[in-house]
Amino acid sequence: MRQIFKGKVLWIDIHDPTKDDIQYLNQNFRFHPLILKELETPSQRNKAEIYNDYLYIVTHLPYWDPLKQVSVPWELDIIISSHYLITVSYGPILEGHKELLEKIYQKDFEEVYLRDITKLFYFIMTNYFSFAMREIVHIQEKINRIEEEIFSGHHQKVIPLISYVKRDILNFRRISRYLKEDIASLTRRAPLVLGEGSKIYFEDLMGESLRIDNVIEGFKDTIESLENTNNSYIEYKINILTKIYTVISFVTWPTLLIISMYQMNTSFLPFVGYHYDFFVILALAFLPSFIIYLILKRKKLM
Repeated sequence: MRQIFKGKVLWIDIHDPTKDDIQYLNQNFRFHPLILKELETPSQRNKAEIYNDYLYIVTHLPYWDPLKQVSVPWELDIIISSHYLITVSYGPILEGHKELLEKIYQKDFEEVYLRDITKLFYFIMTNYFSFAMREIVHIQEKINRIEEEIFSGHHQKVIPLISYVKRDILNFRRISRYLKEDIASLTRRAPLVLGEGSKIYFEDLMGESLRIDNVIEGFKDTIESLENTNNSYIEYKINILTKIYTVISFVTWPTLLIISMYQMNTSFLPFVGYHYDFFVILALAFLPSFIIYLILKRKKLM
């Protein structure tokens, strides 16, 4: 799918490029063969390179995949010069991309953005950054749910939830970290192609990428704190149960010892054969345990 927007500058937007799209770019712009080759399929790594009078950028934006239930990278390749901008994307069409194309048909779009290539690039990237910030919302919602479950006493229940959120934060953090590095590289290199006037726009984009990075770092610290809190409470409960079981074992030990003695096959067993011998032996077995219980209770060990 290829869409072309013309003004003082040219913007070509291509999604999942076909051979015809690659041929079109080759005939009209004469790009380096390596770039055309890379545009045919998605790339695994980010890059920002200068070729003569244009920049070639491969970047990835984070988005939430509802099927995989995790944040995954969405690739956006950009070729930008002083007179044209080409964006190439792959995979699913994001809501952020649809929203971007809807804004294009506003009456002032051509007047404002198709007259300055830097403003056009800034417009595109700020829209994608806003979309990325919205994609973080589901992580915040999960963290709020985990916090509520922890302080409601459902400590075992949140253990798998914490693991899923940590994985999602890790993926989002990795993608946003590469994105921040891309923008930092462009802040240094773009003025060589687009002029010094473009630097302020890229510095502002650098601030937006740092804001995303700071938010996800905040989520990382929060989920780790909640995990530590949950682990501390579980450890506390285990210690309490261990103490209870230890005290029970200590208190009942004399009773078990005396009962075990009366199971011995010997010729003489005290009190056996007397009236009410069962109740006498039972009292004798429980009396030491009862005395130990009273002593521990008095010393406030129970």
